[in-house]
Amino acid sequence: MELFIWPSDFGLPSVDSRCLQFMACAKFCAAPVFVIPACSPWKSHNGEYPMFIDRSNMVEKIYDFDKFADILRRNAQEVVLDSELRTSEKCEFEAYSSLMHRNFYPAELQFLWLDSYNYSAITHHWYSKQLPFGYNLYYLEKRRKRAQAYVSACGRSEKQIIHDAINTINFLEDRLANKKYFYGDKPSSIDALIFGYLAPILKLPLPSDRLQQHIMSCPNVVRFIESIISIYLPLSETQIRQQAALKDKWYSRRRRAQKEAGQMNLRRTTLKEQQTSGPVAETIFFAVGALTISVLFAVHCGLVTFSVAEEEPSFEML
Repeated sequence: MELFIWPSDFGLPSVDSRCLQFMACAKFCAAPVFVIPACSPWKSHNGEYPMFIDRSNMVEKIYDFDKFADILRRNAQEVVLDSELRTSEKCEFEAYSSLMHRNFYPAELQFLWLDSYNYSAITHHWYSKQLPFGYNLYYLEKRRKRAQAYVSACGRSEKQIIHDAINTINFLEDRLANKKYFYGDKPSSIDALIFGYLAPILKLPLPSDRLQQHIMSCPNVVRFIESIISIYLPLSETQIRQQAALKDKWYSRRRRAQKEAGQMNLRRTTLKEQQTSGPVAETIFFAVGALTISVLFAVHCGLVTFSVAEEEPSFEML
């Protein structure tokens, strides 16, 4: 069995959320899946990763997480995925999946593909380096248009999308409490699903980092993510060394983008203040001018007269 994924970076075994879900799910049950980092998405039927291939059944290639998890559950391996979950807990998988897809996935698209600073500093630059010139332009444009279409179809403002994602993180923080995973000490497909969504937002050096900062303020969620990485998806020494060599470059791009965003916000604030104060100043100037003209007109027409009374000098007798 082979699993093709986007390569590792930023302290993650893959930068893609769905690839992380597949990898975590396979590792949780020690499935004999050979993971292959790849940068040729045009070779897959849907032009994306992850792509799972079972060499014993070459008829179908799996791209859907639910189908992949179902294959692992039915596999005759020593550790069976979700074997310790009760029926009621298994039923909750759909609820978690719906929650994450509806309330968190739009925010992921917003921050990684639609936010101009995150996209230009991190997303665009990373994928451009992985893909051959020409195809990288096509791929990035396709992914961004798809993200825009999905977020637009949600019918929610950017503010509401972020608000929903923050509420979801708060819910997960409360549900985890002191537990290592969502259903005790052994991870399940639910943990793999949630981990894949959260990990890139936590780990990527995003200039627009509001959602990242909120995740970092939730210790249970951070512990959950770091635990899965360190126990089930640790990086190799080579990966750690390669990523450490490029870390300063990525954080430099982040700082430049944040500085640019700060300057843009300052310009917007200044322009807004000017637009607000401009009409007030014009109104005052017009009122003073109108009053002056009215007084002059009244004097000219004799409607208003001025008299000067001269006081006779008084003499005091000494």
